Parts: sequence; C-alpha cells; structure tokens
Amino acid sequence: MRNLFPSVALPLAAAVLAGLPASSVAQLPPKAAGAPAPQTAPPAKLLDEAAAAKLLAQLEEVNRSMEEKKYGYNSGIIRDLRDAGTSGDKAFGLWLDCMKLLEFEERGRSGADFSEWKRNQTKSANNERDASLQLQVQWLTVVVMEANARTPSARAEVVSSAVAYIDNLLAFMKKNDGKGVPGGDVIGSVFGRRYKLDVTVGRQEGGATRDPGDIGGIYESVIFPYYRENRMASSLMQAWTKRIAQETEAAAAPGFREAEEKFVAERLPRLRWGQMRELFALGQQETAAASMLAHIKTNMAHREAGNWIEELRNLLANDSKPAAAPAKAPAATVTPAAAETPAAPAETNGEVADPFGGIGEPEPAPEPTTEAEAPAAAKPAAPAAGGRPAPGNRPGPAFPAPDSRAQKR
Repeated sequence: MRNLFPSVALPLAAAVLAGLPASSVAQLPPKAAGAPAPQTAPPAKLLDEAAAAKLLAQLEEVNRSMEEKKYGYNSGIIRDLRDAGTSGDKAFGLWLDCMKLLEFEERGRSGADFSEWKRNQTKSANNERDASLQLQVQWLTVVVMEANARTPSARAEVVSSAVAYIDNLLAFMKKNDGKGVPGGDVIGSVFGRRYKLDVTVGRQEGGATRDPGDIGGIYESVIFPYYRENRMASSLMQAWTKRIAQETEAAAAPGFREAEEKFVAERLPRLRWGQMRELFALGQQETAAASMLAHIKTNMAHREAGNWIEELRNLLANDSKPAAAPAKAPAATVTPAAAETPAAPAETNGEVADPFGGIGEPEPAPEPTTEAEAPAAAKPAAPAAGGRPAPGNRPGPAFPAPDSRAQKR
C-alpha cells in the first residue's frame, strides 16, 4: 500500500530503531520557519514650518476648549459645594449621596445594602461628624474656587474665604478639644472623588493646599502670595501677625497641649524669623535686621540659630541688591472648624479689595511681633475713620456658622 503519511512514518520508524518510545516523536522540535523578508520603510514625511504651525494652532484651540469645559464644570460644582457647606445637615446629606454612588452603585451593591448602612449612619451619636464634614466641604470649595480664579476679584474672594475658614477652623477646634479634625487631601476625599475633581482641578503647581487642617499651608499657598503679588505690605505683615497668633492658639488647644511646649520652643521662633525676613524683603531692612539680630541672641540654643546667622550675614552683605523672595515658613497642621459661604468682595476704584482691609497698592509695613510679645489670638481692632475696620481685622465673607442641629443631635 502506498504510504500516505511519509512525514510521520519515517520519524516513527527512526525512533523505534533507536529504541525510543513512539510518543517521543511528538516531542521533536518543529522545523524552523524561514526569516521574514526585509521590508522597505515608507518614505519620510517631515512637517514643514507651516504645517507644524497649523497643528500647533489646532492644539491650542483644543486646549482652550478643554480649559473652558473644566471652568464651566467647576463653576457648577462650586455652587453645589457652597450650598452643602452652609450646614452640617447638608454636608452630611451630600456625604451620603457620594457614598451611595461610590461605595454601592459603582460596586454593584444593592439598594437594600445602602439602606441598611444608611440607617446605621443616621443613628450615630458622633456630634463632631457633621461639623467635620461641613469643614471638609468648605475647604474643598475654596480649593476649587482657587483653581477657577481668573480675575483679581476672584482671587480676592478666594483669600477672603480662606481667612474666614481659618477663623472657623480654630473655633471648631476649641469647641471640640481637637477632635474630629478633617485632614488629608480634599480632592481625594469622597466629595472630590464623587465630582472627579482630580480631572478638573488636578494638582496645580502653586495651588491651594489640599489639607483642610493645615493653617500654615493655607497662609503660604493662598493668603501670602496674594498680598505679595499685589504689593500689600501692611496687610502682608498683618497676616503674618495673625498667622502666628492663630498657630499659637491652635497649639494651646486641649487636644494639642502635649505639643505646646515643643511649639513654643521650636516652631514659634521659626515663624517669627519668617516674619522678620518678610519685613526685610519688603524694604524695611534697618528695622528687620535689628530685630533679626535680637531674635538670634534670644534663641541661640535653637537648632536653626546657625542658619539664621548665615542668612542674616548674607542679607547684610548684599543689602544693596534686591532682597530675594522670602522663603516659606514651615506649615503646621491643626484642627478644623465650621465655615461659611463666601461672597465676592468689592473693588475700590478698579483696585483689588483686600480681605484684611487694604487695597492693592504699596503700604508702609508695621514692625513684626517682638520677642517680648507672646502672640495672642487675633482680636478685631477699632474701626478706622469712616467706620472702616483697620487693615488685617475686617472679616472676609463669612461661611455660615455651624449648624446648631448638627452639634446637638
């Protein structure tokens, strides 16, 4: 009979003659395939200058369109967040809605599961919970406002809201003995994730701090830059004095008293040095240098004393040159307090209104806090002539006071 399978029979016979089992034939390596034939690369098509310019123009148009969509989306979110931040009940209601979407609907969990979970939440006896959620919503509002701020008045509104927020943050902290502090990144919170703010706000270079408990970071990322850019020297020094007072007040709160001694010994001298360095940068070099020298003498045991000596030496050696921008003082994290919904501040003769009471023009800078003066909590000063509060003491647009129902439930 004619062999119909010569490609199998011959290797099989060879295997049998060699004393190998027939099954080993299946293990023989396949015949190697031939190398692919080389292909000719397509001819290069380089962009000429006109084509590249046309594509760049189209790209910029796409970018502008995308930024406008982000701006419009964020504007709607700001309205929602402002409303939710007016009371503890509304903040808690928004939190429930966010949890329902993120933790139940998107995970395929049933409505019955959510209802059972919600019953347990509403029965909670945690009185700080709703006020803490309210603060988280309020600071998230400021962060989104800052990302959307395009005009001087919009930036002034952000600063006013930040000033009011810090005041309320401290009030919350004192009332609750440092408990219920919202912290972390508000963009990554359940509220931020619900609105996908990581896409429309992102992590901008130089944007507002994301931590609602970071008083120092709020001053450094929102308040101080505004005054520096608008050359509001007096308001900038007022803000420094208020920051030192507020951080001192925060360190003395019941929930943080174990850290008060460390704050007074280590952080407070650094904050005072930062204020003096700011004063030097504003051109008040004679006053600032004398204060800095006295500060070093008083704090020779401080771990930064050697750096301060070197820094002052460099400043004095280069006093004929423009002073460098003041370095950031270290940020501090403290507890939050309930805040309120901001309204846009007015403008004065086309100039940017200062949330602390001044306007956007150079002002003489007051002297910094002296070593003999332990900073106390900021107190409203008497109104200036015409009934206008003194710079640094006019309240910004207030967030609504904490919802009493949220505190008493």
